[in-house]
Amino acid sequence: MSARRAAVLLMLLVWARVAGAAEICPKGGDPATGPLPGGDGPADFGALPEVCGATEAALRLRGALLIASSMPDYYGSIIGSATVRGRYQLAEGSSLSVAADVFTYRYVNNANLASQGASAGPATIAFQQAFGLGATTVSALYARMLLPLDTARQSGIETGLEVGGGLALYAGARLVVDGGFALAAPIDVAGGQAHLRLDPIALAEAWLRLRPWVALGAGLNVHVEAAPDFGLTTLVPRLSARFALRRRFWMALLVELPVAGSDRTDLIAGLHAGFTPN
Repeated sequence: MSARRAAVLLMLLVWARVAGAAEICPKGGDPATGPLPGGDGPADFGALPEVCGATEAALRLRGALLIASSMPDYYGSIIGSATVRGRYQLAEGSSLSVAADVFTYRYVNNANLASQGASAGPATIAFQQAFGLGATTVSALYARMLLPLDTARQSGIETGLEVGGGLALYAGARLVVDGGFALAAPIDVAGGQAHLRLDPIALAEAWLRLRPWVALGAGLNVHVEAAPDFGLTTLVPRLSARFALRRRFWMALLVELPVAGSDRTDLIAGLHAGFTPN
């Protein structure tokens, strides 16, 4: 009987936390909603999601620029992609999301040897559960899988799993502080061999509502490779702006400026547009 009572109390506690998250999370139309998916990973893999779940459809147009003119041989690349994402709120605090890179164009110039090509894929699928922590704080746990659907790969596949958590603090009517931590484990399978990496990811940012329809955000994103070799992948300050439009539509801009790490990308910019009915 004591074990059954403990299980019932635990279920009631979890339900109360989930219900609390639904009360704290803003409804559709709040511009101070983040973090925006960023980085140059495939189909949002490695990008911490929003803490609060929602039903939503969104499009992201992304460009990444790398210019390494100081090398012995010149190297540069331009990558442009379009990513579609859908989120569906299953119940209070829980949501399912699917994202796919529907088009990617790559141009690479290595010592005046240029190559270019277009591709589609990959895709990701994720589940998230939010919990209330007090009167103004929401936390969430999520898991995301990278699906090996990529026309750019002539041989081999890339898949992986990502798990993490986030936190959002609604500090008054104008300020929102959010962020989180995740561990991404991409797996590259080629030639009958599987190569696994472990990449810890951390993000912290703050949003300021300037008006009911516009908010500005600033933060810092860190990617580290923990295995098989340890090293800083990228340290990225980020600036964002989000606008609530009419009839539940919204638009956002995200600019990321990597300043350190083995990833030599100089600039990543994203234009987001979406519709949030609830």
